[in-house]
Formats: sequence, C-alpha cells, structure tokens
Amino acid sequence: MYKASAVATLLAGTSFVRTTLAAYNLADSYTASNWFDSFLFWDQKDPTNGFVQYKNLASAAKSGLIAVDNSGSAPAIYMGVDYTTKDPAGRASVRISSKKSYNYGLFVFDIEHNPGSICGTWPAAWLLSESGKWPVGGEIDVFEGANDDKDNKMTLHTTPGCTIQKTGFSGKVETSNCDVNAEGQDKNMGCGISHPIRNSQSFGQGMNKIGGGVYATLWTKQDISIYHFTRSAIPADITGGKPDPTKWGMPIARFAGGCKIDEHFHNLNIIFNTAFCGDWAGAAWNKSATCMKKAPTCQQYVQNNPEAFKDAFWLIRSVEVYQQGQGNMKLVGRGFKDWVKKSWKKFNDMLGGNPDEGTANVVHAWRRSIRETLEKRGLGECK
Repeated sequence: MYKASAVATLLAGTSFVRTTLAAYNLADSYTASNWFDSFLFWDQKDPTNGFVQYKNLASAAKSGLIAVDNSGSAPAIYMGVDYTTKDPAGRASVRISSKKSYNYGLFVFDIEHNPGSICGTWPAAWLLSESGKWPVGGEIDVFEGANDDKDNKMTLHTTPGCTIQKTGFSGKVETSNCDVNAEGQDKNMGCGISHPIRNSQSFGQGMNKIGGGVYATLWTKQDISIYHFTRSAIPADITGGKPDPTKWGMPIARFAGGCKIDEHFHNLNIIFNTAFCGDWAGAAWNKSATCMKKAPTCQQYVQNNPEAFKDAFWLIRSVEVYQQGQGNMKLVGRGFKDWVKKSWKKFNDMLGGNPDEGTANVVHAWRRSIRETLEKRGLGECK
C-alpha cells in the first residue's frame, strides 16, 4: 500500500504544470499598426434603431472618421463621428467588428478617450456572437453608456436560462436576469451591473480628463468578470504583457450564478461603435434633465447640433487578447515532455502495485488530467 505522503511527493511536480497552464499568454494584439486590417466595417442599417449612418472603411477614411493619432505618448486609433453636417438621414459614424471570433480569454481594452457623456450619444465596446439571431451566442457589454451618463454600465444579453448572483464584485446590480425577454424587466434589458463609484472616472468626460484607462474582461467557463483601472493605476503585469487577474482584487462586475456560460456564450467578436439616439439614448432622452432641455427629442438635437459631437470620438491604444495556457506549452519544451513520460510511468507502476483505494483514485484523477491537457493542446496521447 502507498502512503498519502508518497503520493503527494510524486505529484508535487504537477504544480509546475498547473502554474504553467494557468498563465495568460498573448494570442492577439490589436494596435495602430494592424487595427484597420483586423476589423470589418458595418455599413448597414443600425439594428438598435439609431439616428446614425455607419460608414464603410473607404468612406470613413475619406471623410476623416478614422485615423491613426500620433500626437500622444503612444499611437492611438481615432474613430470619430461627423460633427459638421446636418443630415436628416442620421449622423455619420463607425461600427467595427473583429475579423476573428473568440471562445474564452482575457480581453484588455486600453481606452485613452471615449465618446461618452454627450447628450444623444450611445458608445460601446463589447463582445457579440454573430453566429445566430441575436441574442443566440450571447453579448457582453464591457463599456457602455448613453446621453450624459457618467458611470459605466456592464451587461450580458442572452437567451432564457441565465441569471446572476449579487455577490463577488463591487458594482451595483441593476437587473439580474440576462434573458432579453425576462419578465419584470424592460425588453432587451439583460442583466446589468453599474460601476461601483458614482460620478467616477469610469466613463465619458470624467474618464477622458485623466487620460482614460483599462477595462479587462475575463471570460471563463465559470464566469465573466470585468476589472477597471484608471490610467495611473494600471497594474504592472498588464503593462508588462503578463496579466495576472489573481492579483487584481475584486472585479467591479462578475456575472455568475444561475448561468451556464458555455451554453450562452460562444464565438464572440470584438465590437466598437458610436450610435445616436435609438433604443437606449433615444428612449431615455426625457429621463435626463440636462438633455431634455436641449431639444424636444434626441433625434432633433443630434440632427441640428453637429458641433456638439466634436469630442464624440474614441482613442484606442490597444486591445489585447490573452488565452490561458497558449504558448507556454511550447516554452517548456522537452523538459516538460520528459516530466510527463516519467510521471506517467510512475503512475502506471503505482497502479500496478496494488495501491489502496484512495491512492488509486488520486492517481487516476491526475492521469486523466494530464491526458486531457495534452490531447486538448495537440501534444499527443499518453498510453
């Protein structure tokens, strides 16, 4: 029979594997050098009924709606709106979607300037599945607000069967049922969490005044968490390209509880857009004392006051996507493979030596874990 201490000693080396696989490694980096080659431009009718005309790449570039801005401390992607024309068909803007879609990952949005806190605007940075009729595949709103909002709103939109708990994060739950047709909630509302600090530096003009910051969204099989860091408080592991969410403390939003993430979220694309009026900013126009004084309706204001939207632009330094375990398996190379072979042989030897039931269960569990890890990453099979 084998004692537990012996098993523990043998399996201690597996902490190396677990640590290696837990790391987040860069999968994709979207910066000024590759941004416009990596996103598709939506130029169809706005699905949220906004007073907006989305332009394609050529039209947006020709009219100055997009550019690379080199005036700051780091190159940034400029995405603005028309602020000179009174167009009855809607204000010109851009909506872009990444060519690549994702399943799980850590998404780090470095936003220097955003179009928020301006009456009539509805800017958002989000993740959306384009593989089915909305909301099949899910939607994650990382950064969003309307009109003169000063605080970021984070929301999930799903099909039925997804709700969230109200613990494990610092933000405030606005609605807890992610189903867009949930009873007792406005249609299409989803489950929403607002930033924990009111009149904060999390959105709009308040965020712009301090040079922006970072929003990091961690999407796993268990939950979806969102973190926010002001420009002066971005963790060194993020700026150093080795993000470690375990060191970031409590997220401002965590979507978990009565929701099977795997069933509701898959194949998500990264999206940025600036809409006007529509289902949110338009519908909420009379709920803002500031905005309703400017014009009877959102559309009237947006159409007749182009100069009000000169500052309704994005400056994005980067969006980086990290995925767990990707890359590190290559780094450990032959040493890791040798360790696996030796450990696998020891596991087999132990099982052949008539171990007690508890030891056998532990060994079987770790054998299964190693097998699944190797096969998932295409590194062969253990037999």
